[in-house]
Amino acid sequence: MTWPPRPMDPPDAVATGGPAVAGGPAGTPAGPVGTPAGPVGTPASRAAVDDARRHLPLDGTRNVRDVGGYPAAGGRRTRWRTLLRSDELTRLPAHAAEELRELGIRQVIDLRWPDELALSPNVFEADPAVRYRHIALLVDDPTPRSGLAGMYRHVLDERLPQLVEVARALLEPDGMPAVIGCAAGKDRTGITVAVLLSLAGVPDEVVVADYALSAGMFAMPNATIPPGDWRHQPLAVDSPPEFMASALDHLRERHGGARALLRSGGLREAELDALAQRLTEPAR
Repeated sequence: MTWPPRPMDPPDAVATGGPAVAGGPAGTPAGPVGTPAGPVGTPASRAAVDDARRHLPLDGTRNVRDVGGYPAAGGRRTRWRTLLRSDELTRLPAHAAEELRELGIRQVIDLRWPDELALSPNVFEADPAVRYRHIALLVDDPTPRSGLAGMYRHVLDERLPQLVEVARALLEPDGMPAVIGCAAGKDRTGITVAVLLSLAGVPDEVVVADYALSAGMFAMPNATIPPGDWRHQPLAVDSPPEFMASALDHLRERHGGARALLRSGGLREAELDALAQRLTEPAR
């Protein structure tokens, strides 16, 4: 496949007849398969997230997306082809893995549980050209007790060491371009990427709109994922914008924002500045 060039201008669910899933192989249905989400954010924020270059239709995946091109603090924007978010990279054929290498990916950060890795290993786990790092974002799943919105708050309140570990991994030499992913690429990945985008100064409404894109990624058929994989059939994925908006409010009100949260976990100001700089570039 020929990928679009890096842009230089600004620009889990329930399968039909299958089990209920919300963000992975367990959970609650979001609604009828293929139900489109309503408009999220302002026209400007929707234009940013709806860029056709954002979704990378990689065989064996549903939800690989570039978070570049978003407005950031200080007249900057997030860099394209620098940070990708993804569903599990467990069913990539060899040519699809090579396409990611050709994009320049240097690191894959897998946020899944150890038992998920044992059942479905990441194809980059032993790749000599790409650094693979497992950072289990959660010890167990708080979603049945507190819902998705509560799970996002739980990560911010209780899993700061893991968020800091992700940030430090990105700061390492050749830490980026990187892919951060979990099972569906929306919950564990969603809150982690939200913290990183917030650190870069991306407006809340854009972070929320980026999160909400996951629903559309799962709604359509995908013949590149083999039968037997939970993502094979169309899925209705629960990613309500208000859940992420609530998490960002909690981040700000309880922790003082992404920078203050990560600083309280041990990152120095210079490291936070460096990470924000690496994630962004001057807007043109």
